[in-house]
Amino acid sequence: MRSELIDEIFTVESEAEKIVKEAQVEGRARVAEAQKTGENRLKSAIEQARRERDAAITEAQQQSDRRIATVREALVESDRDNQEFIACAEQIANRMVTILCRSSVGESNP
Repeated sequence: MRSELIDEIFTVESEAEKIVKEAQVEGRARVAEAQKTGENRLKSAIEQARRERDAAITEAQQQSDRRIATVREALVESDRDNQEFIACAEQIANRMVTILCRSSVGESNP
C-alpha cells in the first residue's frame, strides 16, 4: 500500500508539474497576445491623433490663407484710397503754388 501511495503522490506531482508548465505557457501566450493587442491599439490611437493633427494643421493653414487674402485685399483697397488722396493732395498743392505765385503774399518791400 505504501508503494501505491508513493506512486500516486508521484503521479499527482507529475500532473501538478504538467499543469504548472501549461499554465506558464498559457500565461506567456496571454501576455504576448495582450501586449500585441495593446501595441495595435496604441498604434491605431497614434495614427488617429496624427490624422486629427494634420486636419487641424490643414484647417489652420486654410484660415491663415483666407486671412492673408483678406489683408491683401484691404491693403490694395487702402492703396487705392491713398492714391486718390495723394492725387487730390497734389492737385491742391499745385493750385496753391499757382495761387501763391500769382499773389503778392510773401513779397515784402523794405
